[in-house]
This record gives sequence, structure tokens and C-alpha cells, in this order.
Amino acid sequence: MATSPDRRTFLRGAAVAGASLALAPSLLTGCAAPRHYATGKLRHAGLGVGGMGEHDLKEIASHPDVEIVALCDVDRHRLDSAAKLHPRARTYVDWRVMLANESDNLDSVHVSVPDHMHAPAMMSAMALGLHVYGQKPLTHNVFEARRLAEAAEAFRLVTQMGIQNKSNFPFRRAHAVFSHGIIGPVSEAHVWTDRPAGWWPQGVGRPEGSDPVPATLNWDSWLGVAPQRPYKTDEYHAFRWRGRKDFGTGAQGDMACPLMDPVPWFLGLGHANTVLSSGPKPNEESFPEWSVVRYEFDAGNDHCHDDGVEVTWYDGKRKPEELLAEFKAGDDVYSNACLFVAEEAALLVSPYEDCRLLTRDGEVELTLPELEPINHWHNFVNACLGREEARAPFSYAGPLTEIALLGNVALEFPGETLVWDGPDLRFPGRPSANPLLAATYRRGWEVPGLS
Repeated sequence: MATSPDRRTFLRGAAVAGASLALAPSLLTGCAAPRHYATGKLRHAGLGVGGMGEHDLKEIASHPDVEIVALCDVDRHRLDSAAKLHPRARTYVDWRVMLANESDNLDSVHVSVPDHMHAPAMMSAMALGLHVYGQKPLTHNVFEARRLAEAAEAFRLVTQMGIQNKSNFPFRRAHAVFSHGIIGPVSEAHVWTDRPAGWWPQGVGRPEGSDPVPATLNWDSWLGVAPQRPYKTDEYHAFRWRGRKDFGTGAQGDMACPLMDPVPWFLGLGHANTVLSSGPKPNEESFPEWSVVRYEFDAGNDHCHDDGVEVTWYDGKRKPEELLAEFKAGDDVYSNACLFVAEEAALLVSPYEDCRLLTRDGEVELTLPELEPINHWHNFVNACLGREEARAPFSYAGPLTEIALLGNVALEFPGETLVWDGPDLRFPGRPSANPLLAATYRRGWEVPGLS
């Protein structure tokens, strides 16, 4: 599919606007060409087919109206495993080659690769008119999140971020309960995770030396937009990249999107006003072993306290112990959860277990609603086919990712309250923080609209 004039206008203007981290509203006029789905099915490609990408591919392919056309992975072992399950699909190790060769044969892609390559691949796919399912966090930095949300709107494409908890029972039941206003106006929300919890290293330096690159791995494509560095066995690929700043977004990037999701969703929050880190500062290579980040928001919907809402993020096994004790949560509190706090009661919400209504006098038994199951991946496919609305489109996922990744910027200025100008995408009182909102792509990997 050729790039339409509207897309060329958007991407040309976006390249200029990128210098100021802003996009002129007049550019938001693009429209994806109407699709006729000539084969009667959604023609889909998997970009990243190992790890979470393997799961994404399995779920999307399980929809009866999906045809898997192409597969791409920098790791030949993972690619070959996926190809055995989809023998008619053409295979690639470089997603740029796949998009160039297959764009006329495709309707959609999923992007399930390390964080630093999310935005480049997704923007490139959208520029070709392809619907996109993108893994969380949506992007590697705040600027990319804003750009992808704008592009999805401009191109009028179906998009979905891989926060399947938004479709699963625990969050949906919690939202139904919360919507009745049972705890009163919320003044605080606290969100925590046990990550990194030994899943990947944080607070570490760069490994010394280099090792031979395995013949089955395209290391240059794995690095992609990130700065060049030597390969080291068991240090980056396949999973230990997440705590390293060039490639991942740390514990907050990994878990804030799926765990913090109920906060802006239930409370209708917009841009944060301020952000403050009280944890240790990252080193040059990786994120710290733990962090605590506090945000301040104006009131969103009627469930917010009139004075606004303070939201605090915790990782590295920290959580609001005093509040949990005050509301008699007990010793079996979820290790990944959020707590909505009002004057007389609190609602404890986890993506893995049903919500709990807490008071200072003890827990109150809840009657939870019966709901129909929703498959998050099938919801994306159905949205592409015009049958329903996507549950986590980039118009929602972009702002959520911005909130999460603002915390990583705040880590660089521990103890300092940073005032955030969300509409203009900048810290007006801390100019030295603004470059941390974006990244410089490696030469040869530039992407229109992002670099």
C-alpha cells in the first residue's frame, strides 16, 4: 500500500515538529484508506514472535477471521518455532524488509519486541495504513507515546495496547463496583509492583567485554534505534534488557501501564501537574532497584476529591504499608495492585484477583457483577473488522504511557518536584529534563515522525 498524501503530509510535518516536541493540529487530517478485506479475513503479521510475542501471535491467530501472512523476529530460533505453526507465512528477520515487501498483503501487525523498538515499528506500520496491536509500555519515552497517539488519530487506524487486564474480569468488575461511588470521593491512589523481583537486573553497570554474536541472532536489528554496543551473552537478549535504559523502561515501564491503568480510567484523569521521585537516582546504564514516584492531578470525574488526586507509584516490593494497615488489609495483600483511598473507605484492586472494599473497621463483603468474558486480542481483531471498539486504543494508551514514563524522567531528579506542562510536552521550570522526554535514533534507523 502506497503512503497516501495525507500520511506524507503528516510524516513530513511531524519530522519538523519533532524538534519542538509538538504537533500542529492542522496536521491531524489523515485518513486511512477504507479496507475491503478481499480475502474475507484480517491479514496479519507478527513482529516479534517469541516470549510475549508468541502469546500475542497465538491469541490473534486463534480468531477465526485472521490469516497469518508474515512473521518477523531477529532470533531465528524463535522465528522457526513460529513458522512451524504457520507454515504458509513468509518469514523475515528485519521488520523494515517485511513491511516493504508485505504492506500490500497486510491489514494489521502486532509489535511485541523490546521497548526501544515499539514506536519505530508501530509508526512505520501505521504510515503504511496498517492497524497495530502494540505491547506495553506503548513506547520507550514520553515523546514517542504522544506521537503514536497523534498518528493513530490522524490515520484513523484501529490500535490496541497489550494491557489485557483492561478486558479481564478483575478490573472490569472493580470498575463496575467503583462506578457506584461506594467509597466516596478519592483523594489518593497508590499503585505498586514487586518488579523487578529478580526477573531482570537493575542498579547495575554495563558489562565489560564482548562475546561472539550467535549465528541465529541479528544483533544489529536487535539494537535497532539504540546506540551501538557489543553483544554479551545472557545480558540483553532475550529478556534481561528491561532494566537497561537504552532498551527498556524498568519496573515502572513494565508494570505501570497494566497496574496504573485503573487510576486514569476510573477517575478520568488528564495530564499530571507535578511529578516527584523520592527514590534513588539511576546510574548511566540502568534503572534503580526500587523507586517511589508521586504525581499530582486535578480532579477528573465526579469520583475525585474536589482538591484533586495524589497518585503514588512504588516498585521494588515497596507499597503503602501504613495505609494498608490502617484499612486492615491483612498480611496477604496483592503484590501487584492499586488502592483507591477516600475519607472513610478504600478499594483494593488487582488485575489478578477480585477487588476488596476496606474500611478502618474491617473488610466489607462485595457482591460482584456477572460479566461476559472479553478476549483482548479478539477485541482488536473485531475492531479492525468494524464489529466493535478497541478497549485500549492508542488515544487512551498513549496518555497512560506518558504518565508511566514521566516517572522515569523524575527518577533523574530525586527529591525535586517537577512541574509538568502536559499540553506542550515540557517541564517549564526544569529545561534540563526536557531532552529526557525523547531519544536520538541511531544513524540509519531514523523514522519519519519520530526522529
